[in-house]
Amino acid sequence: MIKNYLVIALRNFLRNKNYTIINVLGLTIGITSCVVIFLLITYDLGFDKFHSKYDNIYRVVQGAKSASGTEYSSTTPYPLAPALRNDFPEIPLVTQLHYQDEMLVRIGDEKQMVDNIIFADSLFFQVFDFKVLSGRPEVDLGQPGKVFLTESLAKKLLKDDNITTLKFGKDQSLEIAGIIADPPAASHVNFSMVVSMPSLNSDLLGGLPLDQWGMTASGYVYIVLPSNITAASMTPRFKGFVDKYFDKEDATRKWFSLQPLREIHFSKDYVENPGPSANAEYSDLVVMGVLGLFILIIACINFINLSTALAIRKSKEIGIRKTLGAKRGQLTLYFLGETLLITLVAVLISLCATEWLLPWLNTFLSKALVLNLFSNGLLALFLVGLIFIATFFSGFYPAVILSGFDPAAVLKNKISAQGSSGATVRKVLVIFQFMIAQVLIIGTLVVADQMEYFRSKPLGFSKDAIIDIPIPDITKENLQSLRARLEAIPNIEHVSFTLGPPTSSNNFNTGFQLSEKGSDESFRITVKPVDVHYMEVYGIKLKAGRWFTEAEERQADSDLPKEERVFKYILNESAVRTLGFHDPQEILGKMITTGVRRISAEVIGVVEDFHSASLHEAIQPVVLMHMPDFYYVAGLKVKPENFSETIRAIEKNWTEVFPNYFFSYEFLDQELAALYRQDERTFTLFKIFAGISIFIGCLGLYGLISFMANQKMKEVGIRKVMGASTGSILMLFSKEFIKLIVIAFVMAAPLAWYFMHTWLEGFAYRVDIQWTVFLIGVISTMVIALATVSYRSLRAAVSNPAETLRTE
Repeated sequence: MIKNYLVIALRNFLRNKNYTIINVLGLTIGITSCVVIFLLITYDLGFDKFHSKYDNIYRVVQGAKSASGTEYSSTTPYPLAPALRNDFPEIPLVTQLHYQDEMLVRIGDEKQMVDNIIFADSLFFQVFDFKVLSGRPEVDLGQPGKVFLTESLAKKLLKDDNITTLKFGKDQSLEIAGIIADPPAASHVNFSMVVSMPSLNSDLLGGLPLDQWGMTASGYVYIVLPSNITAASMTPRFKGFVDKYFDKEDATRKWFSLQPLREIHFSKDYVENPGPSANAEYSDLVVMGVLGLFILIIACINFINLSTALAIRKSKEIGIRKTLGAKRGQLTLYFLGETLLITLVAVLISLCATEWLLPWLNTFLSKALVLNLFSNGLLALFLVGLIFIATFFSGFYPAVILSGFDPAAVLKNKISAQGSSGATVRKVLVIFQFMIAQVLIIGTLVVADQMEYFRSKPLGFSKDAIIDIPIPDITKENLQSLRARLEAIPNIEHVSFTLGPPTSSNNFNTGFQLSEKGSDESFRITVKPVDVHYMEVYGIKLKAGRWFTEAEERQADSDLPKEERVFKYILNESAVRTLGFHDPQEILGKMITTGVRRISAEVIGVVEDFHSASLHEAIQPVVLMHMPDFYYVAGLKVKPENFSETIRAIEKNWTEVFPNYFFSYEFLDQELAALYRQDERTFTLFKIFAGISIFIGCLGLYGLISFMANQKMKEVGIRKVMGASTGSILMLFSKEFIKLIVIAFVMAAPLAWYFMHTWLEGFAYRVDIQWTVFLIGVISTMVIALATVSYRSLRAAVSNPAETLRTE
């Protein structure tokens, strides 16, 4: 019997190959979307789970209260780890690491810039389960001058087996102590080389001291709690710890706490990670999961509509089977079996499509998704569940309807539409399709508006024709030589040395307050070390007072004794308002104190507000000051003509000043665009999902119009005999769908507004949702739907009425 069912099913598929192709195509797209989204969700949920101590590893984080509010940081002071080992001997595994963004590595005459470098102590590999291929990190990482290379970096650098040392940074010699496997992609700690912690010195931190509790840079501390100690029990014990190591004033506002390893990848308060790993959000995973579910449901709706459209064609087969004794249960199982076959074919094609898409997805999303059914039992279980859900949801309703035909009515050719309830179900399903399509279209338009707003909003400074180049070795002689060479190039208008451009992650935060007031009225502020030419390059505008002079820049020279240095401050408008002044003129001449070496200096100017971070964040208080030790970037204002020649001249002169380093440059507008790369990805995903939803929805429309065309064939024939035009026949089919689109829009509009309003709340600066996006959404849906309806209904409208009426 099974063989007979299989043969008949294959014959039915071939006889109705167009419907079969549409069914397989719709389910394939839906299942592929679900598989991809499943891989994305499980990838993020699986972060750091390869560590055997996963449930017991915690990161020590800190918080502080100020007049600006509560601030959180995952970076901690460098004396923290030794103090924890001393004060909490019952916690044997306490490890510390320092993240270094990029450094020059030299082996003989070969040189290469290496990023994602960490300094780690001897307990690092006892806390984390990164695979050691050779060497003894538990010994070597406790000694100065040792380094472990990842396997991929070793292949690039170690072209000779006799190489045992390398030069690091300016001229630090490191012995290659071993090789470690590349860290898994799903790790919040990423690195290409691990340097022993005793090798870390203050030169790598711009001269900042490593032994002070008030200084944090890129240091992280992790502990492994024994089974008899809980994180909750540690929190009150940290109070006495803070009182011991901080002065009374700081101890009243600071605290330490423990962040579980499982929460780090999804952290919102503590967003810094040692390496380029980006944090994820649970809400994003939920949205992706819902989108995948909706797309699968839409694909299943297509199957239902197409199956009911074929009902009349199969009615005689069903009538004969029932006359010969077939039970309704047997027919139900038979039709479910047909659905299962189509679903299995769709799953096989989906797996091939997913494997084909993964390289592009991994590159686009910066992830490492892998499709492996044999090693991923959860994926195999998901596919089994997907097959069952798709088969049942797609096949159950058509199977019940088809198996319920009255054989007498069928054989007398009196079968027609399956009652008003069946028609209502089909209309509800199509309304659901229209609703999802319109929500996604409206959402795509809102995201497009927000992205255009990012690109066009004034940032408070100039970003055009500005190039940023690195300064790898900061000395007074190098800076003077580089400036003289660059200013001699004809197409360079201005040169400025700084820690970074106005909008940049190259900042550091500290506290500031009026010097006449205590630290109880301290606020958080972003510090930007700049030279006297910064305003010329970046076009920052003065609001009050004046800019720095060259004499004032010389007075802040780090070569001078500390007691002889004199500093001046320039604030932005936000900093002025934070201190309680409404008129920028009022703060001129006032003395303010910052946490930068507790420097108290006069405010000589106020600049207009500019964005120091992305548009996700509100404009923060900023102080501009001279700090030559932090001039890591040269900003160049260039003329657009003869650009290639200008770049060659810049590279030539830069290389003469820094012969042991690699030259690189970046346009400022490209740096700014990188801040919104994740938002651009969101926009692209919105477009992809909207396109998939619309395409599958069109297939569903084709199914329903096919059903209506089959049902109304004789009505169309009679109308044509009575003189109806082709246009009136098209309107006969179209008017029903116009009603469905309007109903769907009434449901979609509030849903789209709510979801997009919630999404926009993540931006400090955002567009308003315009009524035009809703109008475009409903019109575009109507155009797409009517185009699909017209294609199928036109075939019915131009058919020969003699052929449709001859059986009457």
